[in-house]
Amino acid sequence: MRKKMIIWIMSILAIVTLSLSVLGMFFGKNEDEKLNGLSGFYDVSAQGTIAYVTYSEGKPEIRLFHPEQSVETKAIELENDQYILNPTFSADGSTIIYISTNKDLEESLESTILQFNLETKENQEIFSVASAITEIEFSPDEESLFYLMAGVFENYSPIASKRPHDFDVHEYRFAEDQHIQHTELKEYSMHSLHIAQDGESVFVRMDEEAEPTPEESFNVHQRIFEISLSNPTERTVVSDPNREVDIFDFAFVPNSKDIIFQSIGNIDSGDTFEYELYKYNIETKEEKQLTNLREYTTNPVISANQNKIYFMVDKRFAKRNSDYHLYQMNLDGTDVKEIQLPNK
Repeated sequence: MRKKMIIWIMSILAIVTLSLSVLGMFFGKNEDEKLNGLSGFYDVSAQGTIAYVTYSEGKPEIRLFHPEQSVETKAIELENDQYILNPTFSADGSTIIYISTNKDLEESLESTILQFNLETKENQEIFSVASAITEIEFSPDEESLFYLMAGVFENYSPIASKRPHDFDVHEYRFAEDQHIQHTELKEYSMHSLHIAQDGESVFVRMDEEAEPTPEESFNVHQRIFEISLSNPTERTVVSDPNREVDIFDFAFVPNSKDIIFQSIGNIDSGDTFEYELYKYNIETKEEKQLTNLREYTTNPVISANQNKIYFMVDKRFAKRNSDYHLYQMNLDGTDVKEIQLPNK
């Protein structure tokens, strides 16, 4: 029990650290603060083009880069009172959807979903809501968008700043101009939205359900859940249900039962947490550690046609300013190398 309690406390500290590192960056209040450099948000098209969010004197940009062609372009630039979150390619790589939010959400709580056409250069607003949307994902047929949206934006503790909470899964259908709320979970946190290839379920990372006792509260872990869209009141754990260390970002390997996920690699060391990538097979229940960088390794993205895992590494994790670098490796964890992004 004592070991589980220690792991629980350290996992909570990990979540707090992640919140300060990521949510703190995207929901900060200091208008005079100027962001520069690469953020942790990016995506890779099936054709190998990388779309990544970077900041120049506080202005958010989406830049496009294809390593084999060595061509880099600036696709989008917004004003310095905005953040860009979660750029996502369409299946054919012709468009990018992304989230734009105000830097000061306490002053003006709004999230706007936009779509950029790489051929016509048209940047079109899809919809805007007075809530915090944190992630978006195309449906498999690309006739709709799924998104995670918070029901409230408040502080659950007197010493904490306001944050988005009470998350649920929503969908926007293009043809009908219709929004659908699929779940009524009101989760304190919900992350890493993925849609099943058959479009009948979604996968997210959130806290497991706990018994209402002090002892059981120490055993709550973040796991990967599958939620059926036809019966969204039920959720099924698809990651290892007995894993004692929390799971954070994750991605599915296409046409496979493998999940690539982020977790803490040195939970018992007592040192600054080191985050590594792992592979878990849903059928065989086998787990393998893929990276051993001893840094903050995060946000795995699987290239559909290249059999590569892309991921970010923050060289200044737990420090005031992040320093993200983009890497790639083979699906078995070999041939790890950094991708040199222009104007990083």
